[in-house]
Amino acid sequence: MNDQLPDRTVLLIILATLLLVFFLVFSFKSPKIEQEKTIQWMDSSINTELAYPS
Repeated sequence: MNDQLPDRTVLLIILATLLLVFFLVFSFKSPKIEQEKTIQWMDSSINTELAYPS
């Protein structure tokens, strides 16, 4: 059981694993991330009153 893999094979395995992880992370977009693109201000009514006085 002391058979060691060549360095090139180990590096290829590490590179393939990293590519798989990046692919999985960036391929699935969370709906929560899409929601956070639009900012909903808590005090939007105050801002509209200041901008448009009646």
